[in-house]
Amino acid sequence: MLECLVDGEISDRISASDRGLHYGDGLFETMAVFGGQVRFWQAHIDRLGAGCEQLGLPVTPQAVLLREVQTVSAGQRRCVVKIIITRGTSGRGYAPETPARTNRIVCSYPWPPDSGSLVETGIRARVCNLRLAIQPALAGLKHLNRLEQVTARSEWTEQTIHEGILLDREDYVVCAVSSNIFLVNSGQLMTPRLDRCGVRGVLRGAILNAFRERCEQRRISLDMLPEAEEVFVCNSVRGVFPVTRIDHWEYEPGPVTREVQDWLSGQ
Repeated sequence: MLECLVDGEISDRISASDRGLHYGDGLFETMAVFGGQVRFWQAHIDRLGAGCEQLGLPVTPQAVLLREVQTVSAGQRRCVVKIIITRGTSGRGYAPETPARTNRIVCSYPWPPDSGSLVETGIRARVCNLRLAIQPALAGLKHLNRLEQVTARSEWTEQTIHEGILLDREDYVVCAVSSNIFLVNSGQLMTPRLDRCGVRGVLRGAILNAFRERCEQRRISLDMLPEAEEVFVCNSVRGVFPVTRIDHWEYEPGPVTREVQDWLSGQ
């Protein structure tokens, strides 16, 4: 059952004039909560705060957010909590009112269905037809406009396909639809630079920090996918999944992917 607070009050309603609804004008964080403890809490809060500063939104005190996250997740062994910050309500037109008076939504959701053996055996993916727009001013932000991801996810209905790989307009690999992607060669990890589009995932950042001596952020062209020895995707809620196939390219879950999975299990 959905538990939801709007500006600290029990509610599941917002104003029809909210700018998050009209323009996607806001940010969100989605996090895994285990027994009231948020995995990578500080990283989520730091990213949200940085995004608010970049968009010119007031930063909600961390203590307020933590209290509300704990309220909506109370009594649940594990759940997913989503924080949404919008610029608030305004009249018609793109120009925001100043100063911004944000609206804050904090909701909990049931834990996703168990992925079963896929963590061990791996998932299959496809390269999406949709190409991400290049927009450095919004690169890395987890802003509310996710229409590109919605459109990309609608490209397939096969239950055997678990993820879609997204490229930008110049056909560089950016990420997956709902996760970040890493390639492995000779024990070294590579992940796309996200300075032009894409979301800088919290788990991606944690992996880059934990394995920084072996990680590289770079432009990854499509022809580098078949050359990879291992491929895995990561998401702060679902974790790390080996990729065993992208279109007609095949991979085996390898030792580096297993090492990253083992590291995550200790977090």
